[in-house]
Amino acid sequence: MRFIKIFTVNILLLVVLSSAGIAQDVSQIMFINELDEKSAANYGDALRMFEFQGRESDSYMLKGYKSETRLTKGMVSLMTARYLQLKKSFMYKIFSTERYAYRACIADKFFGIDGSENDLMSGSELIELFAKINEFKRGR
Repeated sequence: MRFIKIFTVNILLLVVLSSAGIAQDVSQIMFINELDEKSAANYGDALRMFEFQGRESDSYMLKGYKSETRLTKGMVSLMTARYLQLKKSFMYKIFSTERYAYRACIADKFFGIDGSENDLMSGSELIELFAKINEFKRGR
């Protein structure tokens, strides 16, 4: 079972890093492996994952959060919606809050319909989200 988990993480890591065109240096791989072991990711982890995307933009950053703040699905949804410029949700276009960004991410199949924007994200869930973000970017 442990082998399957490590294999899956390495495949997701390969997808995340290779699609962004980033050389796979050891520090990134170590970060991803450590992130996979975290039961609760934090805002700083999400920022670093967005930085791995190779985009020099602050559009996904949120104000008022410290890097140690535990990451919720709403926070990462708002970051994702800004980064990908999601437009499917009418309410997100109007209000641009974590709640409606989460609903926009559900509409684009980044999250399932169970849960809420207040749920904490684990490290492995964050890695899985970035695999979906990269699939979404390739599909555009």
